[in-house]
Amino acid sequence: MSILSTGVSGLRSNQAAIDVIGNNIANINTPGFKGARATFADILSQTVRGETIPSANSAGSNPVQVGLGVQLAAVQVDFDQAAIQTTNNPTDLAIQGQGLFALKDGNGTRHFTRAGAFTVDANGTLVDSVSGFKVQGVNGDITVLPGKTIAATATASALFGGNLDASAADASTYVATFSVRDSLGSPHTLTITFTKNFAAAAGRWDWAVTESDANISGLSGATGNVVFDTSGTISSGATGSLGITYAATAGATTPQTVTLDFGSATNTVPVTGVAGSSTLALASQNGNAAGQLQSFSVGTNGVITGFYNNGENQTIDTIQLALFANPGGLIREGSNLFRESGNAGVPNIGAPSTGGRGSLIPGGLEQSNVDLAQEFTDLITAQRGFEASARVLRAGDEVLQTIVNIKQ
Repeated sequence: MSILSTGVSGLRSNQAAIDVIGNNIANINTPGFKGARATFADILSQTVRGETIPSANSAGSNPVQVGLGVQLAAVQVDFDQAAIQTTNNPTDLAIQGQGLFALKDGNGTRHFTRAGAFTVDANGTLVDSVSGFKVQGVNGDITVLPGKTIAATATASALFGGNLDASAADASTYVATFSVRDSLGSPHTLTITFTKNFAAAAGRWDWAVTESDANISGLSGATGNVVFDTSGTISSGATGSLGITYAATAGATTPQTVTLDFGSATNTVPVTGVAGSSTLALASQNGNAAGQLQSFSVGTNGVITGFYNNGENQTIDTIQLALFANPGGLIREGSNLFRESGNAGVPNIGAPSTGGRGSLIPGGLEQSNVDLAQEFTDLITAQRGFEASARVLRAGDEVLQTIVNIKQ
C-alpha cells in the first residue's frame, strides 16, 4: 500500500520545514543572519491509465495518475536587506546593499559574511570577531595597529595666499616667514621679503628668500618677481623654484627643491595684488614629520583613513565587498560564514559603493532578516501538515487491519 510511504514522505518533508523554521527563529538575534524557507515538490506519480486523444467517434480522456507523496525540493536562503542597528563601535560595519565582506583564514581560503562585527587583534589586524578570519582590503589583510609609524616627507611645494598692497608706496617692503621640512621631517624657517617695484613694471613685486639656519649651507633660485594685472590677479611669476642645500651635519637629503606657489592653477588661495593690507602668508606645505597612528575611521566607500599624531591623515586601505550572481547558491559554514559554490558564481570583488555592491554604514550592524510573525505562521502550517500526514499513516494502518481481519 503506497499510502504508508506517502504518509512517511509527508512527515519527513514537514519535519524538514519545521527544522528550517526552528533554525530561523533560533537566529532571530544573530547579526547578519539570512533566513531560509523550505520548498516542497510532489514525487513522481504512478500512472494507472494513460491519456487518449480525441477521434472522429469519441472524445479524448485524461491520464489517470496517483501521486506517491511529497519531497523537500529546496531550502532557499533569503538575502533581503535587514534592519541596521547603531552600535557606535568604529569596527562594526553594516552593508546597505547586496555585497558580502570577504575574509581569509590562515590557509588563505576565502569566506564571506554579512555580519560586520569586526575587531582588531593583537597584531593590529582587522578580523571577524567570531571566526578570527582576516578582513580583506585592496592590499590583502588590513592592519590598523595603533602606534604604526608613517615616515617623514620633505616639502616639495609651499602654497602662499593673501594679498600684497597695491596702494603701498613704491620700494616699500613686506616680510613673511614660512617653514619647510627636510627629508627627516625637521622644520626649517625661511624669510621671504617682497619689495614693490612698480618703477620697473606696473604691478611688479620682487621677492627674495633668506635663511639664518645653521643646518642650511646655501640657497639657489632665491629671488624672483610676481607681476599682477590691472585686476590684481597674477599675470606672471606665479611660481618659483627654490633650491636648499643642507649641511652634512643635518643628515638630510640635499639638495632639496621647493616650488614656491603664489598662484598656479592648483592653488585655491592665490596671492592677490589689490589695494588693502598686505597679508601674504604660507597657506600650506606638503612636508610632514614622522607620525604615529592615533585612530582611524571607515567611510561609506570602505576607505579606512588613519589619523596620526603629526596632524596628518592617510588612507590605510579600502575594505572589499564581494557580489555574487546567485547568492542563494552559497554554502553556509556556520559562524555567520558562507563559502563559494559552483552555482553561486564567481565573486565579483571590489570597493563598496561601486558595481552594485552596496555601501557601508560604519558603527552599525545588520540584524537578522527573520520575520518572527511570518515564521510562527509558517510553523503552524508545517505543524498541521505533519499532523495530517500522521493521520494518513493511521488511516493506512486501519485499512491494513481491516484486510488482515477479512480472514476472521
